Amino acid sequence: MRKKVIRSAAIAILVLLCAYFGISSYMASALTNLDRIPITENPSSFGLNYEAISFPSRADGLALKGWYIRGGEEQSAIIMVHGAEGNRASGSKLDLARDLVAKGYNVLMFDLRGHGESEGAHLSAGYYERRDLLGAVDYLKNRGAESIGVLGFSLGAAIAILTAAEEPDISALVSDSSFADLAEITNREAKERSGLPGWFTPGFILMNRVMYGVNLEAVKPVDAVTKIAPRPVFFIHGAADDFVPVAHVYRLYEASHNPSNLLWVVPEAKHVESYNVAPLQYVEKVIAFLDKAL
Repeated sequence: MRKKVIRSAAIAILVLLCAYFGISSYMASALTNLDRIPITENPSSFGLNYEAISFPSRADGLALKGWYIRGGEEQSAIIMVHGAEGNRASGSKLDLARDLVAKGYNVLMFDLRGHGESEGAHLSAGYYERRDLLGAVDYLKNRGAESIGVLGFSLGAAIAILTAAEEPDISALVSDSSFADLAEITNREAKERSGLPGWFTPGFILMNRVMYGVNLEAVKPVDAVTKIAPRPVFFIHGAADDFVPVAHVYRLYEASHNPSNLLWVVPEAKHVESYNVAPLQYVEKVIAFLDKAL
C-alpha cells in the first residue's frame, strides 16, 4: 500500500509538472509572438524626401526594413527606435522625424525584428533587439556618419540603453519612457495578458530561455546605464505613465552617475505621450541636448 501511495504521488507530481511547463511553454510562445501593425504612412506624407532602406542586424543577419531621411550632412544622424507592438511610423514618430530633419539632422527609422516589415518572429524584450540597433549603427557608419544619436521610446528606449552600454559609436541617447528592470514589467504583464496566476511567471521566464535562448532576467537597463558615461543621456518620462511608472526613470537617472545627463518629467503625460503633450518643449529640449552632445 505504501509503495502504491508513493507511486501515485510521483505520477501526480509528474502530471502537474508537465501541465505547468506545458502551459508555461504556451505562454512563452503566445506572449512573444506579436501581431504586426501595418505601416500606413511614410515620410512623403509629411513633405520629407526619403530612401527605403534595408540592412542586416548585427550577429544574426536578419533583414531589417526602414527609411533614411536626409536633413543635413552625412556626418551626424539620429536613429529612432520604436517600442513593442509598434513600427517605425507608429504614434507621432513621423511628426518628430520631421522636426528633427527641420533642424538639420539625418534620421534613420526602422522596424525592429518581428515588427513592421522586418524579418523575425518573436519579441525578446530587448535581449536580441540590441542586434537590430547595432545593425542600424553599422549602416550609418557605412554611410560615413561620425556622430550617432539614438532616440528610443518605451522598449526602444530600453534597447537603446542596453546597446549604448556596449557600443561606443553611439555618442548620445534620448530615452523616452524606458523601464529600469524588465522583471517588474514582466511579472505584471504576464499575469494580465495570460489571465493566469503569478506562479506561472517563473515558468514563462524559464521556457523563454529554453525555447528561444532569451534570458529575460538579464534585461536590466538600470545596470547597463552605468556603463554609458561619459556619453550623455537625456531621460524623458510622463508623470502620469501607468504602464512604466515614473519611479523607473528616477532609478535610471540616479544609477547613471553622469553630471552631463538630463531628466525631464512631463506633467500629465502618459506612456510615450510627452511629445504629444508638449511638442514645442519636447523638440526644443531634445534638439538642444543633441546639438551639444553631437
